[in-house]
Amino acid sequence: MHSYIPSDQLTEAERESIRLSDRLVKQLFAADIIVIGAPLINFTIHSALKAWIDHITRAGITFGYGENGPIGKVTGKKVYVAMSSGGVYSEGPGKANDFVAPYLKAFLGFLGMTDLTVFRAEGLKVPGIKDYAFDKAIKSIKIH
Repeated sequence: MHSYIPSDQLTEAERESIRLSDRLVKQLFAADIIVIGAPLINFTIHSALKAWIDHITRAGITFGYGENGPIGKVTGKKVYVAMSSGGVYSEGPGKANDFVAPYLKAFLGFLGMTDLTVFRAEGLKVPGIKDYAFDKAIKSIKIH
């Protein structure tokens, strides 16, 4: 276990949380390519994605600190983010409310994952856009 508290002082729920975190970190390090589904919900990420992020964020394991600040330890990964939203947030007036792509780029970069591509299926609820939004998203993946 990777905990600062002796394991005999942890509750069973805390020990299980650490076991889950250990499994998720092991999967993360074993992967060459990571695909993250990230729907934009109320301008931010889904709570399940936030829980995964919290489990993989491990001081001394997935990141550390050096003389010049933080050092990401999860390197050599290609990350694809599949982002969906009812509105358009990649450009125009909605761009200021996209807290998903910038957050994931900053956070994953903090852990060392800087090779990140975001694919968007956006405008899925906007009249006049929703009819072709999904096809546009698929084409952007094929072009990449």
